[in-house]
Amino acid sequence: MTKRLPMTAGRLVALLIGVPIALFIIGMTGLNGVAYAGQGSYPVRLALPVQGHTVSVSVDSGSLSASQAGDRLRLTGTAQYSLVRSTVTWHTTPSGDTVSSRCHFFVGVCSFSYRVVLPAGVQVFLSNGSGDVIATGLTSADVTASSNSGNITLTFTKIPDRVRVSDQFGDVTLVLPPGGTAYRVSARSTFGGTSIGVPTDPSSRHVITVADASGDISISN
Repeated sequence: MTKRLPMTAGRLVALLIGVPIALFIIGMTGLNGVAYAGQGSYPVRLALPVQGHTVSVSVDSGSLSASQAGDRLRLTGTAQYSLVRSTVTWHTTPSGDTVSSRCHFFVGVCSFSYRVVLPAGVQVFLSNGSGDVIATGLTSADVTASSNSGNITLTFTKIPDRVRVSDQFGDVTLVLPPGGTAYRVSARSTFGGTSIGVPTDPSSRHVITVADASGDISISN
């Protein structure tokens, strides 16, 4: 005959904590399996006239690649999701255009892979919740880019007036036009290196601000 162990306070606490955790893990494992089995995708194609002076493109996760030419905002790519279809919304106002891509399910797959052509001469906002931001041929005077987890690379063909970049986990690379133009640079990385390879002047009207929590910062011509 097996003797039953007494229910001590320690065993009671272990049961109260351990059983819910075990059930949660089992449930999440099953939910992940269902989510990965229920994947879908759809193409995204937009061509928007820009009446204002700003363009904003943001995604929750994925890759965001941009260049600058023409007078319209053009976006092509693919959205992937699990179970609950993600959404892509856009609107045009007198001040500019905004495109937002959002995930609506917390497990499985949700990502957006975009190629964006930005109109020339507008103020640009690029944001990625989890993924890289790469922009080339930038002629904007004012560019803002951010990512929570991914690298940010901005390449300019025209001297910008203001550049603001923020990143949490990833490297930041800025390539500015060649020449002797001096910039007012503020670059700070909490857990990473910083390399400034352009002339600097604290009174310059060309302002560059970069904040990175964990990654290297490189600013060069």
